[in-house]
Amino acid sequence: MKETYETLKHMFSNIEYSKHSWHIRADLKVIAVLVGLQASYTKFFCFLCQWDNRDRKKHYIKKVWPKRQFLIQGVKNVEKEPLVASEKILLPSLHIKLGVMKNFVKAMDCGGSGF
Repeated sequence: MKETYETLKHMFSNIEYSKHSWHIRADLKVIAVLVGLQASYTKFFCFLCQWDNRDRKKHYIKKVWPKRQFLIQGVKNVEKEPLVASEKILLPSLHIKLGVMKNFVKAMDCGGSGF
């Protein structure tokens, strides 16, 4: 089964997702499809960038931020209506941890004591 918008929409209708509204943890590609992003060759491919903080100076000071409207159909490679609310998406922690470790290893001094 391919991870396309139509396939996931059909699957969600069969399991009656709208009735249950479960939390979803999936691969980053599947999450991008669920929120309605264009599948390939995108300029704005990362939905996580839309969730990034707006004010770097108050990042650790301000606790409550107003909810931001994003993923508007027809803007920034959003082709279709999201199948899942953003509050119901759990980010894949393994992908994030691997990315952090990859950047950490890249930043290490190759001639240092860590090697």
